[in-house]
Amino acid sequence: MIVNKLISRSFAVGLFLTAPLAMAANQQAGTLPAHAAAELLSQLDALQSEVRDLRGQLEEQGHELSQMKAQQRDRYIDLDKRISLLMSASAARQESQASQAIASAAPAPAPVVKSEAASSLSSVQLAPIALTPVSPQARSAYDDAYGLIRSKQFETAEVAFTEFVKDYPDNTLTGNGYYWLGELKLVLGKPQEAAKSFNIVIKKFPGHSKEPDALYKLGIVNDQLGNASASKSYLQDVISRFPESKSAKLATSYLTGMK
Repeated sequence: MIVNKLISRSFAVGLFLTAPLAMAANQQAGTLPAHAAAELLSQLDALQSEVRDLRGQLEEQGHELSQMKAQQRDRYIDLDKRISLLMSASAARQESQASQAIASAAPAPAPVVKSEAASSLSSVQLAPIALTPVSPQARSAYDDAYGLIRSKQFETAEVAFTEFVKDYPDNTLTGNGYYWLGELKLVLGKPQEAAKSFNIVIKKFPGHSKEPDALYKLGIVNDQLGNASASKSYLQDVISRFPESKSAKLATSYLTGMK
């Protein structure tokens, strides 16, 4: 609207800009009557007032535009936060469902048999790796494998997660993949292989959100394999490093049962 006003009054503004020159020329020539000069001055005053009004309106609309941009930015930030919360809640529900599915299918503890492999689990040397962002392909592959756990297709899920960690060895979801692979190995009666997967989580992905759970599971696996010393070490590590975690509470309870 302001632009239209400016265009429609371009002639008047031009007059405003050139009028002083015209007045001076006419006065020098002695041809401008007094009443005409007074009328022209009145028109100039009116134009000046109108220009001030237009400038004020432009400033006001500029301020309103800035406010609208700020409000739009705030709405976007709020929407982004809500989406993040919904995604976190959804991921938590999915993880809970997967954990429940695995827990319901967990086999009875195997007889305690001391083995050379068990005692060497903690000695495996693995270096931390630099992680890359989650690609759409990695997310899709992970979600597909995760869905197999929720539907209790454990053998197929084991294959899917094995392929996932192979195809995406340094993805930010790879640590999760190794953890769930360890859980699946336990359910399928492969405790030594499970221990290897859990060990990869804590050695190659230090500080990972699944590290407390992996430490707790290593305590369980080592106990099942007859390595009580390593078992207690892992369980105590969970309690000391992650005292507020659910795994720490489970480790405390498990240690009590071992004594």
